Amino acid sequence: MPPDNKPELLRIENLHTWYGESHILHGLDLVLHEGEVITLLGRNGSGRTTTLKAILGLVGKRTGSIRLHGTEVIDMPTHRIAHIGKLGYCPEERGIFASLNVDENLELPPVIAPGGLSIAEIYEMFPNLKERRKSQGSKLSGGEQQMLAIARILRTGATLLLLDEITEGLAPVILKKLDEVIRKLREKGFTIILVEQNFRFAAPLADRHYIIEHGRVVEQIEAAELDSKQEQLNRHLSV
Repeated sequence: MPPDNKPELLRIENLHTWYGESHILHGLDLVLHEGEVITLLGRNGSGRTTTLKAILGLVGKRTGSIRLHGTEVIDMPTHRIAHIGKLGYCPEERGIFASLNVDENLELPPVIAPGGLSIAEIYEMFPNLKERRKSQGSKLSGGEQQMLAIARILRTGATLLLLDEITEGLAPVILKKLDEVIRKLREKGFTIILVEQNFRFAAPLADRHYIIEHGRVVEQIEAAELDSKQEQLNRHLSV
């Protein structure tokens, strides 16, 4: 369980979402405390990415409750949610600007809160990007593009990071670097939600795992319970 001295950052209760007529989340509940790393696990189509988008208001319709730092944001527009929650989103498609170089990509993000990492701090954390700072986004490898997508949101002042499938299709050497980065961010006090298919990557990083099926949380597993609940994980995830 989270330490008593860690304040609650995010609470989701009875969250329902729709894309048009499609009802995706069906009463999802989730709690996150400052400084935690949690994962959303589940099969494709279970509602994990939709959960991240719903937090930001990037779905057609949502009902229920989403509280960030104690403030109800369910009816707020995305830009206000991002500022209230000091929230940064790294989508699965990465969304970097292919025609701009690394420096230019890092200079573009808006500031949503004070305290964003400087360019120098970014390059200390991502030395690969420093070496490629004048390279266009289209010239970067998949791993370098992923690092740039994460680095860019660290410039904004966001302290709650929503990271969607950041390991997909990447080589083991890049996975090792992303593991290192997430550990460093945690040490700096960032709070992170990982949507992840690669359980082997996520398991040693997270305080808690939420397993989602058919748009609702069906299992919550603390890091210390992983060994004793391996059967439940296998049943839900088919790993």
